[in-house]
Amino acid sequence: MEHNQKAAQRQRREFMKFLGAAGVSLPLLKASALGSGALLTRQAQASGNPTRRVIFVYIPDGTPRGASFSYTPSADLTLKICSAPLEPVKQECVFFDDMNIVGGGGHGLTQRVLGAFADGVQGSIDLALESVVGATSPVASLRLGVRTRGEDPISARGFSAVTDFQDNPRSAFDRLFGGTIDTSPIGERREKRILEVNRLALEQLQQRLGHYERQRIEQHMASIEKLHSDIEHAASGSAPAGCTEPNYNPQGLNDISNDSAFTDLFALQTENIILALSCNITRVATMQLGTHQADFSVTTRDGEYHDAIHSGDRPRYEHFRSYFSERMTHLIQRLAETTDPTSGGSLLDNTLVVQVTDMGDGDAHYGHDAPFMLAGGGNAIRRGQVVNVDNHHQLLDTVAEYMGAYGVIAPYSSSPATGILT
Repeated sequence: MEHNQKAAQRQRREFMKFLGAAGVSLPLLKASALGSGALLTRQAQASGNPTRRVIFVYIPDGTPRGASFSYTPSADLTLKICSAPLEPVKQECVFFDDMNIVGGGGHGLTQRVLGAFADGVQGSIDLALESVVGATSPVASLRLGVRTRGEDPISARGFSAVTDFQDNPRSAFDRLFGGTIDTSPIGERREKRILEVNRLALEQLQQRLGHYERQRIEQHMASIEKLHSDIEHAASGSAPAGCTEPNYNPQGLNDISNDSAFTDLFALQTENIILALSCNITRVATMQLGTHQADFSVTTRDGEYHDAIHSGDRPRYEHFRSYFSERMTHLIQRLAETTDPTSGGSLLDNTLVVQVTDMGDGDAHYGHDAPFMLAGGGNAIRRGQVVNVDNHHQLLDTVAEYMGAYGVIAPYSSSPATGILT
């Protein structure tokens, strides 16, 4: 397998030299999967840095009276009532002072929180990263839900919502591992995926080059096919520990899709994400909690979240919102407890958790002072602080920069935020 990987890398280097000699423009190259996803992967491997990953978590409808009142901690990280459950992990977090949602808050524009509807971009950042960072992963990106019921998805291409969120943890597990477990080495599967990406990119480029260049590409495609055949029949290689026979729900949690099981459903989807990341099946994951209408309940809380927001009973709204901070703490702690097979540290050391929302205060529906938050990312992130960032588009560009994709995907703002990345 190692010989095949080196051969594949050598072929790609030679082909890149050919493309430069053939006059293929940099914008065209970046527009192809070969020029973006495969090259980003090679760049990261060449630098010796561990694989970076990102998880987006959507929590609907802000926080009571805005983040500054009930969520954002003081400069010394004294937490507020709705962020208090984050106490065990607050040193891993970056909080934001007066974060503004570009375009404003409110119902019906859920995709806005991940950057859709912005000028000059093709959709939400999870899908933009899917096309480049995820191009060489067996699953380009993973979209999971907890009680979304398939409604109001936060991911979108252009103005078209992407509705393939998996609410059912068992179905999500089966999607990742094929129901019957695929015991082929994960490294082998990734190499197959890289070669598939190369073939697709070459086919796209064929349409834009002259006769001589097309002949050269056909020669290169033949070598790609030979490498694919070699890898297909390779007997060597190994999967990261725990990835050859992953187990679904070993704790026997309740996976019946109803509001009373919200805590267990969240825990099961968290485990699906952790398996996908630690097995190198994907590097980009999105988890959506409910819908923008907040028309759902959660474990241990009475009534619907929507009713709590608009009841005039602020402690009830706070009680719901603190529950979601409990879930975020669970996710962050599970990442910290799980070994990263690429670095030997924890998954949290090389995974950035991005908490987003669509409002500052769900009762008032405004879009300023919104409770966005980052967690993890290891030494690449200045954690344990409160930062002032003008708007959430700057935050999205900061995420792209963390993932090595800023300038490859279309930017959402004029620049990433300062004071976050080291």
